[in-house]
Amino acid sequence: MNLAKALIVARREYRVNFRSPGFLFMAFAFPLIILGIMFFITQFIIERETSTDDFQKVGYVDNADIVQPGVETPEGYFALDVPEVEAVPYIEQQLKDGVADAIFVIDANYTLTGQVDVYSQKNVTEALKEDIDRFLSDHLVAQADDLQVPAERLVEPMDVVFRTLDTDERQSEAALIGRFLLPTIFVFVFFIATSTTSQFMMGGVVEEKENRLMEILASSVRPLELLVGKLLGLSSLAFTQIAFWVLTGAVIALTTEQGRDFFSGAEFQTGDILLMIVLFVLDFVLTSAVMLGIGAAVTAEAESRQAAGFIGLIAVLPIAANALFFTNPNGPIPVILSFFPMTSPVAIIMRIGLTSVPTWQIAVSVVILIVSTVGVLWLAAVVFRLGMLMYGKVLTPKLLWQALRENQSTPVIEVLPE
Repeated sequence: MNLAKALIVARREYRVNFRSPGFLFMAFAFPLIILGIMFFITQFIIERETSTDDFQKVGYVDNADIVQPGVETPEGYFALDVPEVEAVPYIEQQLKDGVADAIFVIDANYTLTGQVDVYSQKNVTEALKEDIDRFLSDHLVAQADDLQVPAERLVEPMDVVFRTLDTDERQSEAALIGRFLLPTIFVFVFFIATSTTSQFMMGGVVEEKENRLMEILASSVRPLELLVGKLLGLSSLAFTQIAFWVLTGAVIALTTEQGRDFFSGAEFQTGDILLMIVLFVLDFVLTSAVMLGIGAAVTAEAESRQAAGFIGLIAVLPIAANALFFTNPNGPIPVILSFFPMTSPVAIIMRIGLTSVPTWQIAVSVVILIVSTVGVLWLAAVVFRLGMLMYGKVLTPKLLWQALRENQSTPVIEVLPE
């Protein structure tokens, strides 16, 4: 393979597609619209979670002495005696031992600050937060005169701070929302970058076949050089998109207080970030190889778009099933989607933002994805080599199988038009 020729193809693919109106809109305008919508929803509409089934036992530590014995306490709520020394490790151990599903600690200066720390191994629902709000309000109202409770404390009983056992980090409510929504934003960015550039790639191959430019290219460039050049060029295009999106996100995070709080909830470990990058690269190569193979096998752009629509439908299955991910990220459907090559990158990234994914599941998912990517790349190279000169003729599975068995580099002469 002549790498210089592949680089010439890559530069051409990058320049032509970068200037197209469709790419400019999808790369720059569309993501900004999506980000704007998501921040609007985050700031003004907090999704209500109405179930407290996962929180049957809720312990509380009253450091402010506001809990009164005469006030009705919700079912399942109980006082917890915590040692003054190493209180946090003790609380965490109680959660791990199943003594409580959640524990909230009322700060000693609660009447002034409203601070309440909520500890849990599970995602704290809006319903649980409202139950704790009512619990505090009832006890404050019962002794408002004696404690001289500020009016704002009666209106807003607590300034909640969540603590997760995985990271032992204190997070505000905005940061907690960011912890869950940011992986979802990454998934959308991930999907848009992969689908748009790979469809540009497929459309370019079909167009070159339709106007018979492919026949001219075949006289000076080998099929493998053309394939590698297209992959390199459009990979660079995808990374251009991502660089712009990352820069936009960084500007938002650095210039607004809400943005800083929102992004502070996404303090993933270095391993998680590296995993996301590896998944993106593998998924991009896999999807691009599939699209290239489709483009080389069909004869018209309409046919290619139908096939691309089916591939895209498979890729968005985790997004369509997001309710299952939010309610039970380690359930059977999210786990199965984590092992299927076309859906595993999106599924794993969504689960990372919601829970601790078992290491063996991540390892199996990555291995399956690598093997699938290598296999699809090999098959795409064969299809590309066989189909690039087949003007007006579809490369059927039967013909592909026949060529593979006979180890042919070009299709049988009968299928080529005069």
